[in-house]
Formats: sequence, C-alpha cells, structure tokens
Amino acid sequence: MKTTLTIAAAAALAGLFPAVAVSAQDRPPVQQPTVKEALEALEIERDPEVGSYDLNVRIGPAVAILRQTSGPRRAAELAGLAAKLGEMVADTTLPRDVRRNASIALTLSASDAYNDGGTPRPYNDGGTPYPRAFDILVRVYEGGIDEKLYSIFAADPERGTAYVRDLFERSERPALCFRGEVWGRIPAPGDPPDCVGDPGETPWCRAGGILYKKIVDEAKRRTWPSGVIMQTAGDPQPVPDGLPEHVEDWHRRCL
Repeated sequence: MKTTLTIAAAAALAGLFPAVAVSAQDRPPVQQPTVKEALEALEIERDPEVGSYDLNVRIGPAVAILRQTSGPRRAAELAGLAAKLGEMVADTTLPRDVRRNASIALTLSASDAYNDGGTPRPYNDGGTPYPRAFDILVRVYEGGIDEKLYSIFAADPERGTAYVRDLFERSERPALCFRGEVWGRIPAPGDPPDCVGDPGETPWCRAGGILYKKIVDEAKRRTWPSGVIMQTAGDPQPVPDGLPEHVEDWHRRCL
C-alpha cells in the first residue's frame, strides 16, 4: 500500500543522491557488480577537500546486488552481503563515512521508495526490495546503535512505522527535569529536579521525535510564520501553539 509516508521517506533520502538526467532506454546496461566490488565501494570515504561526494559510487553496487537490479543473485549471496553491511554499520571502529555508506545501502535496499518514480539513477532505480535488510537494521539498532532508529523508519513505511510506534508505547517515559546545561542557567524555585542523563536520548524521546516531527513542524510554522522562534535565554524550548496534549507532553519532556 502506498502512503504519504512512503513519499516522505523518499524525500528524506532524496538529497543523498545526485540526479542523473538520462532516460531508462538511453542509459547503457549496468554490468553485474561483484560482492567484492560492492564492499570496496562502501569503503570509499569523503574527500575533505571536496566536501560532498557521489553516494551512487559508494552504495550503488551494493544496492544493485540486494535489489537485484542488474540481474538475479543467489539467496546466499544476498544474505551474506546484507549481513556484512550490518556488521559494518555496527562496527564503531570503522570510519563514519564507511558506516554511513553501509547504513544507507541497507535502508535503500529495504525500501519501496524507488518505486514511487523520480529520476532514474545508475544501479539503484527500481528492482525488488530486500526485506531482510530491514531486519538487519533492527538488529543493529537493538544492538546499541541508537541513531539507526530513523533508518528503520525510513526503510519500510509500514513495518518501520509500526516498529517505532511499538518502541514508543513500550518505552519508559522520562520524568520532567531541569536541563541546566542545555538551558544555560542555574535552577530556580519551581524548577523540576535536575536531569539524570539526557532525556532526549531515551528510546521514548527518540521514537516520539520520529512519530511527531511532522505535527511539531506544522505547529511551529503556524506559531512562528517568520521561522524565528521567540525563546528567552535560560528557558526551555517554547512549545508551539495547537499541539495535541500527548505531543505537547512529549515536547516538554524531550526538548
């Protein structure tokens, strides 16, 4: 089932890829990449003198294999490559760019976003989603790589949303607390107790941030049309007008 969430996920990932202005019939056939070539491409890091870089070169071969856009592959080959990508994402000793390359390759291999249309790209247009890539992202997140929660959400508009919602509902809600380091002031009478750790990093806050982002962004645009948020130094982030009660509660506890 196609939903606006699918389109939103595609939009969130679209900025990662440069457009290729060629039609499908004019594009030369893509050669079958090998697993070795795919892994070597994922290890290419960003050139600090250039800044940006073409992610297609880095993730294209891996996505082509897992989505089988360049031809059918053996099940064992797909499973082995996907598992290796998961290991790379979870390996905190690897360079950040390498882990990021592997993470995006898994996310896009699981996603149906390509089937929503858009400019064709080498290697990664169309194909068949590889569902086990989603399961590997979940395993990486549950293994302690917290920032992969959004990748789970973006990888599959149905399973991803269900996973994040379930995490939110079963996670402990952090108490309201005083975030002195964030607010830049000392406690005053009537302030809540000091925070123990950063509540914004808890599973409840992370999951709520994904589920409620659109609602909060729309409320901010209504409350501050100029885009300038009026905030007094030393105060918590102001709550935009018109938030549903449960979203306002999340906002006060997590931001």
